[in-house]
Amino acid sequence: MSFKQIFSTSTIIVIGIFFILIGHYFQKNYLTKPNIVFILIDTLRADCINPETDPNPITPFLSKFAKQSIYFPSAVTPCSWTKPTIATLLTGLPPEKHNVRYSVRNEDPTAPISDVLSDAFTTLPEYLSQHGYETYAVQTNANLVPLLGFAQGFSEKHFIFVNDAPASFVTEKSIELITSTKRPFFLYSHYMDPHLPYNPPPQTLALLQNTNETSEINEKYIAPDVIIDYLMELVYYNLGKRSEPPSHEYTQQEKQELKRRYHAEIRFVDTQIEKLVNTIKKKFPNTIFFILSDHGEEFWEHKGVGHGTSLYEEQIRVPVIIHSRGIEHKRINTPTSIAGFAKTVTSLINLPPHPQFEGYNLIEETDKNTYIEMLTWGSWADMGLNLKGIIKYPWKLILNRNTNTTELYNLTEDPKERNNLSENYPDIVCDLLKHINDVHHNETNAPSENTTALPTDIKEQIERLGYL
Repeated sequence: MSFKQIFSTSTIIVIGIFFILIGHYFQKNYLTKPNIVFILIDTLRADCINPETDPNPITPFLSKFAKQSIYFPSAVTPCSWTKPTIATLLTGLPPEKHNVRYSVRNEDPTAPISDVLSDAFTTLPEYLSQHGYETYAVQTNANLVPLLGFAQGFSEKHFIFVNDAPASFVTEKSIELITSTKRPFFLYSHYMDPHLPYNPPPQTLALLQNTNETSEINEKYIAPDVIIDYLMELVYYNLGKRSEPPSHEYTQQEKQELKRRYHAEIRFVDTQIEKLVNTIKKKFPNTIFFILSDHGEEFWEHKGVGHGTSLYEEQIRVPVIIHSRGIEHKRINTPTSIAGFAKTVTSLINLPPHPQFEGYNLIEETDKNTYIEMLTWGSWADMGLNLKGIIKYPWKLILNRNTNTTELYNLTEDPKERNNLSENYPDIVCDLLKHINDVHHNETNAPSENTTALPTDIKEQIERLGYL
């Protein structure tokens, strides 16, 4: 064979290999279904991401990322604490239908039981798995363990749980799980750090300015176990189940310090999410990212702290970021509910939503006349809460179903919910109550409540998070 023939043959082979590689690249990154990365930042208030503030000391990455995405600065969660909210996100059903209400039913303190997400429902991971997706999860909240039904749709080796693990662990394990995947994947990464008791890495805490440097702060009352004890005392006192107020009343300086530590936890998560997102975007450019929170956090705005105790804005408003290659960057200020998460995910990958998935597509629904619902029974049964809320912008109604009393707020004129207008606008109260009653009347019967006894290790993990 002549040199010319060898050269020609080699050239044809090289060109062939080139086109094969190009074809593989386009097949992988343009013709296959997109990957889905669901990043849940536990306890992140909506006002902690603010792209309009430059520089933003709390979330520099997420604030920048929001500008490159579809960004909802103030979405609404279906419940003001984690477990019912995640059950809604995974099943597409409102809490009153999936019937996951409590972390603990501790009528018998020696043998507490917990609600279980019924396997009668099809979860989003199950549905995606049925349509060719590999599913992975890194879970760090003890209320969402496999025993309680939250690993449906994940194989055992693809569902990693370590209670309250730091953000660095979540990022590392998430990257490790998807490294060798061959199919399009769904990854659920749950970052727990902003949740009580606020114990950020010292180096991250040092990044946020302490405005109380001249004031003395007793570190004793900032300790994680003391914070949890205070929370429990305050909750029971505010609910009238405890006659004495908490043994220690936090000073203004101590309150500010707690919030600084909360912000530092968020800053730590922000750096780890940046690492996760950039790693995945580099290796898997055909990926859709959903970044959101399950609920907010109160810092004495309505005499309480924490979450799961009310339906005020500080507990129910959350941010949502949806990002993918080629997606139109826009900010959607219209109030919207994250209850339509499952339907939105399937819509963006051109998959018909499962008939069970309710709610509405977050991206397509921009009508301010939409009714948005939320509720809470509290995170443990003996709190005795039964609150239902509804928003039809600018009005927000909170119904206490135990006492049949209402609170009505105009969110435009009174965003901090200081002025109850129920007596001033009876017609609006009546309209919103009618919608609540109509929805309740039309609901199908939920399955019987499923519960299971809590093993000692899970009980202790839940207790450390302030749920016992």
